[in-house]
Amino acid sequence: AFLPSPVPPLLAPSRPTPNTSTSSSSLNMNKKSKRKTGGGGGFGKKPTINIKTKKKPKIDNFTYAGSIRPHAQSPTRIVDPSKVLAIPDYAIDGIPKKRGSTYDIEIKTPEDILKMRAAGRAAREVLDLAGKLAKAGVTTDEIDAAVHAASVERGAYPSPLNYRNFPKSCCTSVNEVICHGIPDMRPLEDGDIVNIDITVYLDGYHGDCSEMFVVGGRDALDEKGRNLIQTTYDCWVQSHG
Repeated sequence: AFLPSPVPPLLAPSRPTPNTSTSSSSLNMNKKSKRKTGGGGGFGKKPTINIKTKKKPKIDNFTYAGSIRPHAQSPTRIVDPSKVLAIPDYAIDGIPKKRGSTYDIEIKTPEDILKMRAAGRAAREVLDLAGKLAKAGVTTDEIDAAVHAASVERGAYPSPLNYRNFPKSCCTSVNEVICHGIPDMRPLEDGDIVNIDITVYLDGYHGDCSEMFVVGGRDALDEKGRNLIQTTYDCWVQSHG
């Protein structure tokens, strides 16, 4: 139910946070004629990015599926390249470059597998932290802030950030929002069902996981809500059989 608006690239460690009165941006990156590689986790010199804000376009005719409405968003958080092991290819301009083949099976080396496991473990740790914050009165923006910080603390780039201009570091989908909800300033309420979707990019690999949380616990749900959660969980378990 939430539609992302254009958001700037997010590698601007030395730049101030954009003004909170605007929520979408465009940017210019000053490039030198030659950039040397190496150092700083493979980044070379840090990119210099100038961010110019503009007003967010209004969507007056959108048909919502339920009572959830978008609330105000905080300024997009940024990542200091020196704090993470690697950045995905879309981090600067929002456009993914690599395309996997549907026909070729890539054989992973033992080193690749270790990196995949590390990325998955980091994602699970961040998700566990985020789930503990799913309480009444906490905004999904607060959850996003914690996810952003926890990802970077582990040397990982929060994968959703600027992927096709997505403005936040995780997805929080509340109630009838099916998936990829954008964290905002709406406080969670008892009885809300919220999916928190975490992906981190660590040392060249994405680790991805998500989980449903019930604000206020099982007793806060009506019978339909409990049936939905249980049925979804049962389907997930049986799919692994």
